[in-house]
Amino acid sequence: MTLKELVKIERLKKYFPVQSGVLSRVTNHVKAVDGVDMTISEGETVGLVGESGCGKTTLGKTIIKLLEPTEGSIYFRSDDITGLSPSRMRPYREKMQIVFQDPYGSLNPRMKVESIVSEGLAIHNISTPGERKGIVRELLRTVGLREDALPRYPHEFSGGQRQRIAIARALALNPEFIVCDEPISALDVSVQAQIINLFMELQEKFRLTYLFISHDLRVVRHISDRVAVMYLGKVVELAPSGELYKNPLHPYTRVLISSVPVADPDRQKKMTVLKGDVPSPIDPPAGCSFHPRCPIAVEKCSSVEPELRDAGGGHLVSCHLA
Repeated sequence: MTLKELVKIERLKKYFPVQSGVLSRVTNHVKAVDGVDMTISEGETVGLVGESGCGKTTLGKTIIKLLEPTEGSIYFRSDDITGLSPSRMRPYREKMQIVFQDPYGSLNPRMKVESIVSEGLAIHNISTPGERKGIVRELLRTVGLREDALPRYPHEFSGGQRQRIAIARALALNPEFIVCDEPISALDVSVQAQIINLFMELQEKFRLTYLFISHDLRVVRHISDRVAVMYLGKVVELAPSGELYKNPLHPYTRVLISSVPVADPDRQKKMTVLKGDVPSPIDPPAGCSFHPRCPIAVEKCSSVEPELRDAGGGHLVSCHLA
């Protein structure tokens, strides 16, 4: 069965200006997202991994247009939403939501839970004020919270409960696509599995589509259908989850997978340690952006940028030697 395409991005870029001098002239740009192509199908979870600063969160925010793209195109159900004004973008806001990393920072501490979860309903003028309360009650039950949470403030809840509130808020407008921006990294380990299971239950129940951003490769493997690996603003590998972990083709992906700890004290695992630091996104290297740290780089890697190509079976990789 062929899945229908829901979200598509083409050559997507997001640059942030660097200003200097008395007149604050733009002297350069931080290339946070630098020419990314990706499609996400209905009901699919695409995991997005990479080290800090590689552009994962910026990519997620740009796809749903919390940040305006510098270049490239964004499609939602074949509709080009790239250059839409705020008013024309409004109907798409209902269909695309985000769950942020920090469940305390993303919730207004001065608002009660009922107001937080129903705010989107009020903004989009969905149902009457009386009906909204019933909708919020049902949403709280769906994410595993009791009705007595309605009149309380975010600081009265644990981190896991606050993230459940944030998830309920994201569900309020009946979205189709949710960007999950490291939604468990700020939570206790004992709570992380509960939230992951909740995401999977909600996906099955509401036919949701996720872009799941995380540092934890074990979590990504568990929840994702496909996994994209990002380095210095570019996707360097994209493959079905099982295939990527079994047969990583890009040297950077191999390094990431080798760093995943094994929960067995008697089993030794060889970990590859990269030399050098991540290059600056203001002045990325010519050719392959990974070549200054790559253990197998050849002369061509420093001058010719590799294309993201299909190595077979939908396994995409951006490497001359793969």
